[in-house]
Amino acid sequence: MKNTDLRQLAEKALATFVSRKDEAAAWEGQKVVIYGAGVFGRDLARVLPLKSKVTLLGFLDQKGAGQVVLDDFRAHRLESATAAQWLAEKPVVIIGVHNYLASVREIKAQLIQFGFSRILTPMQVYPQLSKELGWRFWLGSQQDYASSVSSIEHLGTLWADAESQHLFYETLLYRLGIEMEEVAPLTDVSLQYAVPTMPRWKSPLRLVDGGAYTGDTLQSLLQHGYDFAAIHAFEPDAVNFKRLCLTASAFPPETQISLWPCGLWSSTCRMSFSEGFEMGSKLTEVGPTTVPVVALDDILHGQPVNLIKMDIEGAEADALRGAQHLIQKYRPGLAICLYHHPQHLWSIPLWVEGLKLDYRFYCRTHAHNTFDMVLYAMPK
Repeated sequence: MKNTDLRQLAEKALATFVSRKDEAAAWEGQKVVIYGAGVFGRDLARVLPLKSKVTLLGFLDQKGAGQVVLDDFRAHRLESATAAQWLAEKPVVIIGVHNYLASVREIKAQLIQFGFSRILTPMQVYPQLSKELGWRFWLGSQQDYASSVSSIEHLGTLWADAESQHLFYETLLYRLGIEMEEVAPLTDVSLQYAVPTMPRWKSPLRLVDGGAYTGDTLQSLLQHGYDFAAIHAFEPDAVNFKRLCLTASAFPPETQISLWPCGLWSSTCRMSFSEGFEMGSKLTEVGPTTVPVVALDDILHGQPVNLIKMDIEGAEADALRGAQHLIQKYRPGLAICLYHHPQHLWSIPLWVEGLKLDYRFYCRTHAHNTFDMVLYAMPK
């Protein structure tokens, strides 16, 4: 589909989404099967009865073996006799999978092939259950989009290449629950932060690695032929930080390396933190522990960084505000994740544009279901 046609389709879908009136849920009064017995699927099973009259039959799951998942509800494989019995009852099947590992499109195609005809995706269900389900990465409600229509439409005009513009509209349509027959392929995760179809970063790198995890980004950039003059890596999870230190120890001694066991934020303080979840550890409003967080403007005085990467579990917008003076002074390249909150898809690129620093904007997605979507802002 041409980008002009895709834009018109996306703008129409957005207008329809934000003007949608309250209506009875598609599962109201129906028999329901949930595909996916993980966290999201179980949470759906808990909240559905709070707002609707439903008869939950159970779960379908690729690891199903008749085991109890929630209360008395069991999980069965799609190939099981129980699944065939449920099929005869013509239930509504709700896909309860919301992560980067399994394609919702592929799951839906599999369910259709098996014979189910009434299938709802997480995007189609969430708007009516957003209060009960709470934050779920980029899943959004009408309120998330309603006040931002003009901003979203403006962002569509800013992308530096046709691929980014196409991906932006495709992502918007997907997140609004609009089905598309054909979609652009993912950019392989091994190419994250080093996409060959975009200009290369300035080298040697003077990198700020926000959400450094175990040093995987450092290793990837090395494999893609980048040299490092300086590395400033931030990782607040204690277990991850130990592994990061081990990764950094393999770098040449002439590389200037500073490792910070803290998070990034708009100011320097302490915040609650949920740790022990590997790459999913994150700052929280109420957490079991606290960690130091810093504003880059407070601690990197006189450090001429030329690339800032942030994958910090939803704190990206706040951390960028804490780095505003650094960005304005040195105009580094920016590689910022856009998938942790629905508004980040447009609010983060438009915040960068508002600095008036003459950046070119690109985006790529490196995982299923628009997870691992990254803004690549490159100074001209």
